[in-house]
Amino acid sequence: MSAKNPATGAAWPRRVFVLLLCAYPPLLVLSLWLHRGVLSAAAGLVLISLLLWPGLVGGKRLAWALWLAAVAGGALLARYDHAALGLMLLPVAINAAVAWLFGASLAADSEPLVARAIVALEGDDRLAQPGVARYARSLTLAWTLLLGMQALMLLAGAVLAAPGGALDLAGVASPLPVPADAVIGYGHLGGYLVVGGFFVLEFAWRQWHLRHLPHPTAREFFHNLAKNWTRLLHARPAERSTEP
Repeated sequence: MSAKNPATGAAWPRRVFVLLLCAYPPLLVLSLWLHRGVLSAAAGLVLISLLLWPGLVGGKRLAWALWLAAVAGGALLARYDHAALGLMLLPVAINAAVAWLFGASLAADSEPLVARAIVALEGDDRLAQPGVARYARSLTLAWTLLLGMQALMLLAGAVLAAPGGALDLAGVASPLPVPADAVIGYGHLGGYLVVGGFFVLEFAWRQWHLRHLPHPTAREFFHNLAKNWTRLLHARPAERSTEP
């Protein structure tokens, strides 16, 4: 009886992650094109699986609870084929999951996600420079708040939208009817523009706020991000002390 290969056991999470990553774009495009609730639910579940993947692989209870809740919600949408509601709830799930990813990294026994990104892209020495660790924690909190508020706003739109919103489908008149197309349009385009705008403004602010330090160009930054993004999925314990 042969022993299991440790390398094979360690490789399966990465292989499944890559498969899910490749499956998400076509599922999203098909759900937007065909307006089918089952496709919207599948795309949302794949995306949530990707965002919760470190916690799922690590056996974290909260990650599994969120994933199971997503499965239950997706099954309901697929069962009743509520395409419009599915398309409205998908961006809610995206924003909430990413906000959770940022927020969870602020725990005392973890490392802020932005700090993890700095280490992955520029090394530990960069994080140890004056002001960088404190800025990384503040920026992680800012991303948590931005994405969390956007998730709540999109959820409110999905509830209030008419036709196709949660209240409308339940037979309750919306106190503030919002056009469903507007909610879907913001969720699948406007929300990403807000995130992109925040990213650009933060990049410019960082150049000024930490002007006492050298900074990579935008091209160098995105090159390093594309090269090292997988390292962001692995949380590290918070071993370093931050500035007061």
